[in-house]
Amino acid sequence: MRQLKHPGAGTEPRRIVQPREAGGSLRLNLSEGADLLTGLTEALVRRGITDAGLQLLAGAFSEMQYLTGQPDDSGQRLATYGAPTTLPGPVRLVGGNGILGRDAAGKPLLHCHAVVVDREGRVHGGHLPPNVCKLGPAGVTALVTVIDGAGFQVSHDAETNYDIFQPTGEQAA
Repeated sequence: MRQLKHPGAGTEPRRIVQPREAGGSLRLNLSEGADLLTGLTEALVRRGITDAGLQLLAGAFSEMQYLTGQPDDSGQRLATYGAPTTLPGPVRLVGGNGILGRDAAGKPLLHCHAVVVDREGRVHGGHLPPNVCKLGPAGVTALVTVIDGAGFQVSHDAETNYDIFQPTGEQAA
């Protein structure tokens, strides 16, 4: 088995846990024309939701991009994002998962990965960047699970040398 090692010193324990109860769930339907990440983030923040996990259940894109990992030749990290892959529509959403939290400055941030099928019937998957995943006629449906009394905020991770979501014991104000 191949074993990968990040460039930074390992953190022990590697799993960071903030046990909390789910604060309820809701189903969101976003309409055609919206950008997926912007639309979801705005819909949740309007409802006072600052920290949540979400599942993308169904939908379609009129156009989209996604990113996948590749080795980081600089040696700064084990991997980095490659160039975006652009898919013209229609693109069918198979499913996806995301986390709504906050960036280092405390502003809402949604990190999302999805699996899609392009108009040729090929399967694709990866990280969805903001402002490039425009919803098609079917829109998208998401199931959101609100996190009660805890949240996620981006901070630097020395082992991976990335700024990543870390659990916090509090939600955004």
